[in-house]
Amino acid sequence: MYLVLLIDKKGGIMVNKNLTEKVMLLEKPSGTIAIAGGDLDTRQRKFYNGFLLNAKKELLKNPNVERFTISLNELKKTLNIIEDDKNNTYYKKLIKELYEVSIEYNVLKKDKEEYEIAHLLDNVRFEINLETKETIIRYTIPIMIKKSLLKILKGDPDSLYARIDLVIIKGLKSKYSVILYELCKDYEKVEIPEMTIEQFKKIFGIENKKSYNGSSGFINIKQRILYPSIKELNDNPDIDFKIDYKLRKSANKYTHIKFIVTPKKLKQIKQSETEAEKPINLNSLMLAIPEEHRTKQLEKYLAKCLENHDAKYILRQIEYTTQQKFKNFFAYLKKAIEEDYANHYDNLEKEKQEQEIRKKEFERRLKQLEEERETAIEIAIDNEKTRIYKEYLNLLEDEDKKELLKKYLEKAKELYPDVDEKSYEMEFKVERLIVEDIIAENKLFQMRLEKAKAKAEERAQILFEAEKKKLIRQFEQA
Repeated sequence: MYLVLLIDKKGGIMVNKNLTEKVMLLEKPSGTIAIAGGDLDTRQRKFYNGFLLNAKKELLKNPNVERFTISLNELKKTLNIIEDDKNNTYYKKLIKELYEVSIEYNVLKKDKEEYEIAHLLDNVRFEINLETKETIIRYTIPIMIKKSLLKILKGDPDSLYARIDLVIIKGLKSKYSVILYELCKDYEKVEIPEMTIEQFKKIFGIENKKSYNGSSGFINIKQRILYPSIKELNDNPDIDFKIDYKLRKSANKYTHIKFIVTPKKLKQIKQSETEAEKPINLNSLMLAIPEEHRTKQLEKYLAKCLENHDAKYILRQIEYTTQQKFKNFFAYLKKAIEEDYANHYDNLEKEKQEQEIRKKEFERRLKQLEEERETAIEIAIDNEKTRIYKEYLNLLEDEDKKELLKKYLEKAKELYPDVDEKSYEMEFKVERLIVEDIIAENKLFQMRLEKAKAKAEERAQILFEAEKKKLIRQFEQA
């Protein structure tokens, strides 16, 4: 039994990886990876993968299913989150925005199938299960994507897809890391083709952002997109490949980019581990010292040190002293061994790195709070507009109401010819056209909306400041 709360137009394989970890594989159609037209954030991209995985599972049970169903709690498992949004207003907003985005699929033309410009999701409907109190989402996906999923399920040799590990994606922080990871997996067995900078901007959702165009555009691309996303992926121990890129110029302007993917060299890693396990003796300690500083006196001193110190400890002090490049190497090395300079230096570096990580995490969490504040304001304004719309319609006679809806339906059909006039999307479009006009024509409604906005901003700011103080205390106490 369900209660409809809101109407808006907006098979995975599980295998044990170890005792605590799982791999959640989504065979994602290639055409849905190189997409353009939507500046989706990290959570929306993770949500979309959750919707596709759920659709694939339901198609496996019934290839003729028209509409898919998933609980919001199940969908939130695709996110790496700990916060509790009891009303789920934030997540509903993310899904609504997903619905509203029009996408150009298959930008790099990897799949030879004909792909169209379409939404990521269609016919989205939120409901509440009165027994479990869970939020349920019903939705459809574009026909071409449904066909691609069915081809994959049937084992069609012509189907093109990437094996995406949703557990890895769950842990990625940057939306650009998610895009790049999926792109690399899509071309796992072949080279990623060189793409124009225009194609790159489309796929990464930055073609319309001023900061990534103009004279300083590519500097920002390197600093904000390429470097952090490549570093995040290369530093991830669960990803078995490394990424680099090459740029091509023409007339002093970057015109093309090519990503280079290479498997991590497991043999070399094993070799280096084996070498690290070899016992360290006096001879290996002497070889670690720069040649110009090797003396008999120093060799005798190290032999004596081995009586009281672990060889690895001495080797670390030698490495540290070598890095400092002091002229009196012997004297400085003695001090380093006696007072453990290397450990002190390592601790300082570690503390510095930890502070930098904490600073970035604080800034990320603060930005998230700011985005949630703005989202809360938008939702409050939308709710007030809906209330005004319903109140206005209730004041009309039935005939006047029918005439108004008919008039605005015709207007909406002209403005949105591609939208089915019987769909939930069209209902939403008609409602928005009416409410915008009645507010524009009525000063009382305008004042009411401004008052609701001011109240929402005040309330959102109070909540923001309270959460910000909590965040500051949390980082100060950590």
